[in-house]
Amino acid sequence: MLSSRPVAGFLVRVTVAHVVTYFAIGLVAAALLDYEELFTQPVISDFMRPFGSVAVIVGPLLQVVRGLLIAAVLLPFRSVLAGRLGWLWLWLLFIGIGILSTPAAAPGSLEGAVYSQLPWWYHLIGMPEMLVQTLLFSVLTAFIARHPEGVLTALPPVFDRTVRAIVVACLSFVGYAVVSVVFALAAGAAVGASENLSPAVQGVFVAPFLANGIIAFFATSEGASRRAAAALLSWAVGAAAIIAYQTVVFGSAGVLYALVAPVLPAIILWLATARRHHDVDAAARGQAEDAASRTGASH
Repeated sequence: MLSSRPVAGFLVRVTVAHVVTYFAIGLVAAALLDYEELFTQPVISDFMRPFGSVAVIVGPLLQVVRGLLIAAVLLPFRSVLAGRLGWLWLWLLFIGIGILSTPAAAPGSLEGAVYSQLPWWYHLIGMPEMLVQTLLFSVLTAFIARHPEGVLTALPPVFDRTVRAIVVACLSFVGYAVVSVVFALAAGAAVGASENLSPAVQGVFVAPFLANGIIAFFATSEGASRRAAAALLSWAVGAAAIIAYQTVVFGSAGVLYALVAPVLPAIILWLATARRHHDVDAAARGQAEDAASRTGASH
């Protein structure tokens, strides 16, 4: 009988894999395809919410729920996913059922092409994004299934740190976006593409985004005090960067926002840099086995 720890680990890791791949590929697609202009096209504007609306900006939070749901559905199939071609079977499942044969008339699906009034080009233009995101997610999920003791323990230390840095940077960016929307709504400010997705507004997150990734890369998971120090550094750098940026670009800084906005990203960094004891034990066992095998070979 499977213990709760491997199950929880699988759920968390698959959810993170979904959020990161969705976030990364979505950003690239939005830049290449100019979603802001695309969503204003006839018929499309009636189907999709405006790019930059509250729903779209807070959308990454929905991906956490989607990731958990997908992970829960995949739980009984971990042995299949761990196979040599597990990633391929999952990707084909996404293509066959999740993209082409959805029960609803979704964009890119056969039902959508027949029953919706969306133009053909709209069904096709989003296909590369869906295929690449689901492919990356399938590969990561298969890798997760093959290493139930922890994916990062199967990687060299530099890859361990790099993966953590990327995940923390992406999730912290989501944290900044959520706090920004809450502040805007509380102040009664307009929330839309022109107000929130302009280079000037988004530029405030560049330095905190990079800082969180760098801090997560060098942060050690050994000891709560070091993790707390890394989180505190994340908050301090984020607050200072926001104050400096707003002062230079806008002429004044929102001190309350600058102090509150980095809190959630700092918590995310604190949680993400924690390595569970069974992961450390697994890594230690792996190193001991390697040392034993080398000793045996020398004799």
